[in-house]
Formats: sequence, structure tokens, C-alpha cells
Amino acid sequence: MKRTLLLLLLPLLLLACNEQEPLPTEVPAIGSDAGQTAESLAPPMISDEPIVLPTETAVPATATPEVPLAALVNNEPLPLAAFEAELVRYERAIAELPNVTPNPNYRLEVLDGLIERLLIRQAAAAQGVVITEAMVDQAMADLLNRAGSPENFAAWLEANQYTEVEIRDEAAYGLILEQMVTAVTADVPVAVEQVHARYIQVDDPNLANTLLAQIQNGDDFATLAQIHSLDRITGENGGDLGFFALGTLLVPEVEAAAFALTEPGSVSEVITAVNSAGNQVYYIVQFIERDPQRPLDAEVRPVLLQEALESWLDSLWQAATVERLIEVDNGS
Repeated sequence: MKRTLLLLLLPLLLLACNEQEPLPTEVPAIGSDAGQTAESLAPPMISDEPIVLPTETAVPATATPEVPLAALVNNEPLPLAAFEAELVRYERAIAELPNVTPNPNYRLEVLDGLIERLLIRQAAAAQGVVITEAMVDQAMADLLNRAGSPENFAAWLEANQYTEVEIRDEAAYGLILEQMVTAVTADVPVAVEQVHARYIQVDDPNLANTLLAQIQNGDDFATLAQIHSLDRITGENGGDLGFFALGTLLVPEVEAAAFALTEPGSVSEVITAVNSAGNQVYYIVQFIERDPQRPLDAEVRPVLLQEALESWLDSLWQAATVERLIEVDNGS
């Protein structure tokens, strides 16, 4: 399931940043899940039940009207007001971003973001995650410190249409999310098996077979890659892909072929794949070396962390019973 991670991670980003930077004027954050804060964090609430004063003639109490809902998430209500407030924040934030056109289905995106937040809260509760009042107090103090003054903080709340109760709920959610992300990604390694390989990419099957025959007859793979490979970035370096781990190459067929080879200098057969334009492309892979425990590059580990997080979130959705109670497709 594709999701807008800025919507998911923004509260965590806000709370994790302790630099002395002013709070942004507006942010495309998912709004508070009204009524979803853990009981220990909930401020004293005024009951919706009417107070009936005694009279000489008893008057039956008026029934409390039902709160309109946007969704039910594992039988837990998501108020329509929470969705509407978040939608306003999202629309205002997108309007402030230059050259950004919102997804035509952004209303569904916002709703699903709120649903996902509720799923995360439920998962945290099931795992016994505890967020104390002191932790929330500290998070709120950090936000106030970043704002620079109580007046700036109040202006930021007003600009983003948050009440103090709602932003406190955001602070609690950010802490919950931080703990859950840490737990979910704890097993993502810092070093894994990696393969070092070269490849040649062409769009002519006859040329691919000719090149493979030349390589098998002793011609230099790197030289042929420099001359013929359509990937000029790697081609200029003899088709060198460097070291890479499973799940990190854009062409899975090339990755699979490289990991299947074992002898240094060994070469795959011609590999046929389809590119993003729907056209057939042909590859030849040469295995150079293997490192059973090579540290992941700084660019690669975040990809694996993201994959672990996405997999966990998908599992929450698959196990959930979600009933959307409003129509939000196609901007409706």
C-alpha cells in the first residue's frame, strides 16, 4: 500500500528536532484523532450527557446526539470532525507549497492517514507502549522552545488550527510512533551479504547474444560495456555496479542473476526484462566478488528501514477491520 510518509512521520519529525528553529507556519500534518488519546493522557473531559436539574415535575433527559463518524477502525470510531480538520490543514499546507499539485484522491489519502494513525495507536496499546505525562510535557516544552515564545506558539497553533489539547495529543502520538518505529526496525541489519558485479544493458537481442559470445570467447567485459551499454553512468566505468544487497537494485532480474553467480569473472546468460516504458531490455551480468557481511551504504539502510516499516504497516491494514463511512474518492 502506498502512503504519504510525510503525513505518517511528521509528528515524529516535529518532536525529534531539538534545534533552535522556528516552527513552520503551516505543516501538512495529520490532525489529532479526537478521542483516541490513551486514557492516562486524556485531559479532563466535560460529559456530553445533559445535566438535569431536579424540578417538581421530572423532565426526561434529552438523548445525546450521535457523533458523526468518518470511519470505524477495528470497531473504534474515527470522528468526522477529525477528518474535516485534517483535510483543512492538508489543503492549506499544499496551497503554500510551490509547484505542488495534490493527488486527485488526496481526500482518501488524508482519511487513510488518520486510519493508519489509529492502527498504530492500537498496535502500541496491544504491545504495552506507555507514554507518561512527563514525556508529553517534555515534548510540549521542546515545541514551545522551538517556537521561541508562548505568543509565537499560540500563533502557530492558530495557523494550523490546533487547540492545545489537540497539539498535546499530537505530541503523545509522536512519542508513540517513535517507539513503534524503533521496535519495528530493530532487526534491520547494519551489515549484510553483498555482491559486486558489472552489467551490460542493450535493447537489441541479437546484439546481446553477440556480446555474450564475445565475452565467452575471452573479450573484456568492461571494454564491451564501455562501448555498448545503454546505461552510460555505469557503462563509462565498465558497467561496474559496485556492491549491492538483495532488494536494492532497480532491476530484480539483474540482482537475481548476480547473486546466483559464484565464481569471480563468471557471466550470466542474456537476461530479458521489461523497462518502465514497457519495452524489452537485455542484460548480461558479470560476477566480481561477494562479501558476506558488508556494512550497508548510508543511502541503502534507510531503504531497508523503510521497507520494514512499510511491511509492518501493511500487516496492520491486512489484520484490521476498517469501515469507511464517508465518500472521499476522486475529490468527492
